[in-house]
Amino acid sequence: MSTSAALSLLVLVTVLICVAGIVVIGRARRGAHGTGGDDLASRDGTHRLLTENWALVEKTARETGMSEDEIARVRTNLLGLDEG
Repeated sequence: MSTSAALSLLVLVTVLICVAGIVVIGRARRGAHGTGGDDLASRDGTHRLLTENWALVEKTARETGMSEDEIARVRTNLLGLDEG
């Protein structure tokens, strides 16, 4: 293999690696930004997580200084419960 062939192969491999990196980074960025549907799914996931862990959420809220009225408002919005 001549020096010019080796250099050409090295340049070709470098270009292919760069193009592959650009494609992977582009897909990752698009995936991170998501679409409107992803935002909704994310909100649904957050809502489910808070609902499933409500006892811990409420305990943490009290420990960090939220008032009972604020906690009740969040409970009503999140769980659909009324303190009646």
